[in-house]
Amino acid sequence: MNSVPMEEHHDLINQLIPLLQDSSFDNLLDQATTHLSNSDRFLIRMELRRLNQDCLRRIDLSGSEAVTECAIAGLTHRLTEEAKQFLEQQLELYEGRYTVGAYEALMTYLKGEPEQEQEESDQPREPAPFRMDLLPMGHYIRRRETRHTFSSAITLWQPEGAPVSGRTQDLSIRGARVKTERKWHLNPDLPIFVSFTELASEFVAPELKHGVSYRLVEALPGDDHQSLRLVRNDSDSVLDQTLERILSVSRLRTRPELNHLLRTAKSRGYERQYLPQLSSVPLAMSIKQGKLRPSLVLQTKANLAHLDYWMDERGHSQIGSALTEERLARVLKHPGDVAHQLLFSFVHLHEGHRLFFSATLWELNKLEMTACFFKHGSQKQGFKRHRIRLHAISERDKEWACHSPVNGRAADSLVQQQLRALSLLINLESSDLGQQSGFSGYESGCHINQLRRFGQKRVADLDPSPLACDHQELRREPRFSLHTKVVISHGRRDLIAQSVDVSPRGLRLMLTETTELESRQMVKVEFPELQPMAGKLKLKGLPYELVRCQQDKRTLHLKAAEDEPHAGVVFLSHLLSQNRSKIAQVGSKLQHRQLLEGMKNLILKRLYSLPFFVHKRKTHLEANLAGSSLLPSATFQALTDPQGLSLEAILDNAVVKEHLAGIGKGQEQHKEWHTTLLLHWPPERDLRKSWTLSEIGDSHNIHSKLMELGAKKHLKVVSLKLSRAQKPDLDYLQGELAAISTHALHRAKELEEMLWQVVVVGELKEITPETLLEYQLATGETAAS
Repeated sequence: MNSVPMEEHHDLINQLIPLLQDSSFDNLLDQATTHLSNSDRFLIRMELRRLNQDCLRRIDLSGSEAVTECAIAGLTHRLTEEAKQFLEQQLELYEGRYTVGAYEALMTYLKGEPEQEQEESDQPREPAPFRMDLLPMGHYIRRRETRHTFSSAITLWQPEGAPVSGRTQDLSIRGARVKTERKWHLNPDLPIFVSFTELASEFVAPELKHGVSYRLVEALPGDDHQSLRLVRNDSDSVLDQTLERILSVSRLRTRPELNHLLRTAKSRGYERQYLPQLSSVPLAMSIKQGKLRPSLVLQTKANLAHLDYWMDERGHSQIGSALTEERLARVLKHPGDVAHQLLFSFVHLHEGHRLFFSATLWELNKLEMTACFFKHGSQKQGFKRHRIRLHAISERDKEWACHSPVNGRAADSLVQQQLRALSLLINLESSDLGQQSGFSGYESGCHINQLRRFGQKRVADLDPSPLACDHQELRREPRFSLHTKVVISHGRRDLIAQSVDVSPRGLRLMLTETTELESRQMVKVEFPELQPMAGKLKLKGLPYELVRCQQDKRTLHLKAAEDEPHAGVVFLSHLLSQNRSKIAQVGSKLQHRQLLEGMKNLILKRLYSLPFFVHKRKTHLEANLAGSSLLPSATFQALTDPQGLSLEAILDNAVVKEHLAGIGKGQEQHKEWHTTLLLHWPPERDLRKSWTLSEIGDSHNIHSKLMELGAKKHLKVVSLKLSRAQKPDLDYLQGELAAISTHALHRAKELEEMLWQVVVVGELKEITPETLLEYQLATGETAAS
């Protein structure tokens, strides 16, 4: 086999190895290699089959210090403790099997890296990007029962066929993996009978000696043997009890197959870091009364401002009014057309009302109103650009979402009912534009009144239910979705707001206008619409402390002053306790957590951005792990070459390195940073380079730089967001970590240590078509191509 292409696809092959034992591996392989030619795809498939073959080579490291004999997969090896631990880690990738891939990985490890001359230097190492490993996110292997490594002599046969000897490799109550001692030509349509000859002589179990009927799941041929994956045909409870008893009393000579637990725990641990930093808005739609309506929305700390943007002065979301059935239908019908995906909006304030105007690029082009909308819209408050990505939710997706990724248990019936009602999942990426964007350079002689046709219909019944993606629930009391008018007095100024959610001692409010209030300031609060219900309690002049004001300068978080008598706390406590059945609770109850898990499982199957993680190793930072979904995102495909994924040209930018170092050190002024980068991205990695917009200069210079890079045919534009990582939520992983620790404590500790080392979470999105349009270098049709 030609080795050159395999070297080019080294990263992709390593990403696919953990998925080899998955029953849907062929589909996963096709999805992961859509960007490759048929010949490359064929070579990768053949290479993976070669690596997955059982290996019969004995390893003898005699001559090294502290060599001990150990039996692995029926073969005796002489290994050092370090080599043994490394080989065991490799075996877990192949579900306990000793394969060609595991052997070659150990040989490469033992050879070590080639020695290179190192220059003496006392200078501390700078944060440096490393080659990116890929972590499948949202993909879990669910086991209905525990599988154990178990080597025991057996005899196999098919009806009217000659018997063949073999040995078990792993065993569970309902299934087995076995290896024959010679080539065996079998009929996959006929049952395979297995006589457990050795177990039958060791235990009183005649039913095992007579032969247990199995069905063939997979056959992997070797040079002089075959490996078979089998599942039992019968449902004999007596045989279940016999096998369970044997596995139980043999637990000292076996160990559970932990590879699926390790992979699931690692994926869930990193997902727990990424999801709170998700800046896009995942919105699930369902059909109600024959119409498509917003149903559930994932609320993260990074997308909260984008969600609040769509709230009107009454506290109702207008996001459903912007995402009309006609617009969504056109996106579904033309999945590759950016003109249907790009949505532009702005807000017009009129007599205390927040009026929304929006249009897709396709609508603007059709009406020849593109320049008019951009010219006037860029001067208005809340001028934003949105990218609509969506896909239909299949029945298989719903089934996947309705079960726990750890143990496969079904969610509560009420949760299943909500998840099974979903039909469409939208990912809405939003960007603030404003007067400093390139859109302000559009010229048009039209009058602003001509934009009235793009005014959205005001709605009050299309509010999606928010699913808060809290890292940990830190609130002392539950919150409820209660919308009412609130008047805030600060000094001589009164501010009008609408409550978003409340608890007896806390409020989240949305102002009708922006404010410059700072944290820890004291304000007075009045509830004019609730006063008639309060009787003698006066709901005016109530003391509250401003906990924080969000970046949009409109969303406030208040808490009741605890050192003063508070009529507001008394009234809200009574109101919420008496109306629990009528007011939706916002929190982390069991059903909320199950719903959040189901929504998360749907979102992570199709990522539209590229998350990556930066670890702190002693004194330096390593950006060495990126998340990927089963269906590769456009960003992932745009930045991946035949050698794999490398972000060196992006992370080696001087401005990016400065902010990365600041966030990695935990400096208070560096918590989050966002920028846009222009990339010169030829196939040769050493020729790649990146520039932030601040390095390039004003709009005229950016326009010139885009034309220069576009002429070279290697232009890409990406948005980059760096955020400080949170402490790992090990309570979230306690089930997997406990199971792993029982049999492989060092592996559980390694995973915990790895999660503690995450200091920065990054997110990349490719925005080339949007940027070309912004600087008048592409029409909708050009961008779509």
